[in-house]
Amino acid sequence: MTRNVKRFLAASLLSLSPSIAFAGEVESGLFLDLLSQRDEYVTVREGVVQVPVLRDGPVASVAPALENLLVLNQTGANISLGLQVLTGTLNGVFNPYPVPTANYGGFQVSAPAPTPLVAQQYYWTVDPANPSGAKTCVWRVEVSDVGGSCSAQVFYGTYGGAVCTVDAANSFINPTTCETQIITIIQ
Repeated sequence: MTRNVKRFLAASLLSLSPSIAFAGEVESGLFLDLLSQRDEYVTVREGVVQVPVLRDGPVASVAPALENLLVLNQTGANISLGLQVLTGTLNGVFNPYPVPTANYGGFQVSAPAPTPLVAQQYYWTVDPANPSGAKTCVWRVEVSDVGGSCSAQVFYGTYGGAVCTVDAANSFINPTTCETQIITIIQ
């Protein structure tokens, strides 16, 4: 190897050392110790996504609306649903359930009108008996009414090395009716 390549590799490895040193610490935030009590160090990664607003939706007023909360399973194993906070009425879980790998699944909620906020908090996991010790994505969907217009944010936390994302291209909220479709992905 050339001298420049060796320097580049050495600098790259040195930049990783602070990350490795803190990898065992528990990060605080929205989903800390949400699933169970643990006595070992666990890293919980979190994030937030603003849901795109549906354009040219029908004109109506902010009211109770359906929320379709879908998931694409890319874990290589079946995943199961865990409900933690349900605001409204659960209309049902879509088939197939548990959700096989490479399939979409999910559930539907008849949610009340946000005054000012409606939240659904749930998780998808490969191990329903031990969600904090396995690949698990925790999701919190918040629909809010700000001045007569609905908006949504999706917060997420990960456990067990899962990769959790939101399919923003196919997720939406209708700003006038609050009808919501959220598609998440677990890997």
